[in-house]
Amino acid sequence: MSDIVLLEKALNHTAGLLGNVTPAQYGRPTPCEDFDVRALANHLVAGNPYYVTLAQGGGPDFSLFARDQIGDEQPGDVYARGAKEVLAAWRGEGAVERRMPLPGGGVGPRIVDLHLLEVVLHGWDLATATGQDRTGDPDAVEAAFAGWYGNFPDEIRPATGMFGPSKPVADNAPTADRLAAYFGRTV
Repeated sequence: MSDIVLLEKALNHTAGLLGNVTPAQYGRPTPCEDFDVRALANHLVAGNPYYVTLAQGGGPDFSLFARDQIGDEQPGDVYARGAKEVLAAWRGEGAVERRMPLPGGGVGPRIVDLHLLEVVLHGWDLATATGQDRTGDPDAVEAAFAGWYGNFPDEIRPATGMFGPSKPVADNAPTADRLAAYFGRTV
């Protein structure tokens, strides 16, 4: 299955989760300690234009995450519109092959892989916080798990600021739960 198809499946799944979020749930905490449900929804929505820029070869625009991207709209609707735009950007020539520049001039993972991980992982956070099914799209979850699990050691995480240290989880837990625990979520 192509990277774009896997990302599309994850984006569609997360759009569905966001479509079920109500304003009454906005203040709930999420497993991602930086966000309540409203802030996480805004982060997810902002991720789409953020990745459009990266897919097109531009630099990161972190200001997108600081602005309210949802307003009075239903977050699932805003997210679904952004998902179409970001998928079009990922279909551009050379987009999927782009890699993350690292401090000091190194080259990190493919940006599309990071986008998939973020959609899957924050989808899990949202589903957990709002009482929805957190297993995710099976193909997208398996792809994120195969690409990241065991490949992002705890000792490099502080330098990235992206994920907390791994947490314990049962070996027979669902794949989405194992991935979430690997990236610092308490299952």
